[in-house]
Amino acid sequence: MVMPDLPTELEEEILSWVPAASLKRLLSSCKRWKALLKDQRFTEKHLRRAPKQPLTLMLKKYRLCPMSVDLNVVPPTIEFKDALRLKDSHSKNSKQVRIAEVYHCDGWLLCITKDNRPVVWNPCLGEPKWIQHKNEYNKLCRFALGYESNQSCRIYKILMSFRGKQNVYEIYSFSSNSWRVVNAPNHCFRPLYVGVCLRGSTYWITLDDDTDLIGFRLAPVGTHISATKWTHPMDYHTAYPEFGMPSD
Repeated sequence: MVMPDLPTELEEEILSWVPAASLKRLLSSCKRWKALLKDQRFTEKHLRRAPKQPLTLMLKKYRLCPMSVDLNVVPPTIEFKDALRLKDSHSKNSKQVRIAEVYHCDGWLLCITKDNRPVVWNPCLGEPKWIQHKNEYNKLCRFALGYESNQSCRIYKILMSFRGKQNVYEIYSFSSNSWRVVNAPNHCFRPLYVGVCLRGSTYWITLDDDTDLIGFRLAPVGTHISATKWTHPMDYHTAYPEFGMPSD
């Protein structure tokens, strides 16, 4: 007995509740489902509804490796699994991509390769998205991943800053698949470490022009960037301070 086709709306409703790991196995089952999984609207619905499956990853020798930690034994043990496979669809080279930095937001990873190219990736669903730019990326580029919320959905964005003679800021929007130059904050800063995303905003520990060690928050808002410092500036050469994080 052949199972009748379900209405498209009902299929989408059912799939939005399926765990990500199981959903990945369905990619090869149906072209219509594969197209649905690439739809940002469905992706956001799935992120809200599907059961959360924690996946711990560590960047090891330029590869992302799943890992498990057992705290029930003494000493605690760490087990690494095989590195996740990430290839460049724009390259004829079949070698795995070397990853230098990773940013995380809502299950999405923004990976910066060893040769300074950004790619957005959900390891559970696969389908990496390479972010192109009219100019070549270089080691002076800094990136962050976040989103801007409106009434109906979250618009995911990549913030890129280029520190040269003048600081240049650009935002890539997933809704338009394009870059645009945005109004820069008055602050001049140098990120020390990879930023952390919280509720769509990126938080950095940075140096400003006076070599003060400060906390810094950047949030994409429309056509400009909202920038906020927090905590008391401290001299870079002193011991690291504790940083308080403001709530949104």
